[in-house]
Amino acid sequence: MTLKTFDEILQDDADILLDVFGEVGVYRPGVLDREIQAIVRYVIDDGQVAPVVRHRSPVVNIKVANNSTTGISAEEFVQGHVINMPPRKGADPRDFSLARILKQDAGMITIEVH
Repeated sequence: MTLKTFDEILQDDADILLDVFGEVGVYRPGVLDREIQAIVRYVIDDGQVAPVVRHRSPVVNIKVANNSTTGISAEEFVQGHVINMPPRKGADPRDFSLARILKQDAGMITIEVH
């Protein structure tokens, strides 16, 4: 029996999570566009910015495989690249710009998109 490293387990689990919860999207870095799966999380910010209360705004975060073949790797991330995908389940796909990496591990990367 071959033991896997923690990072290898994270990479294997990423495919399972994306198969179950992922939405299909198209990552368009400008060269060699590719179809990927992303878990979409639609969040409403807390709207509390001192000293003024402002309207809440929607934030869309995506979680994709940290892989340059089946997802978006941290190494290839460039702010402003485009992904076309639905903002939530059942919605029509639209273009989003990648804004920033929120967190990452060997298997998955979470990116805020606008």
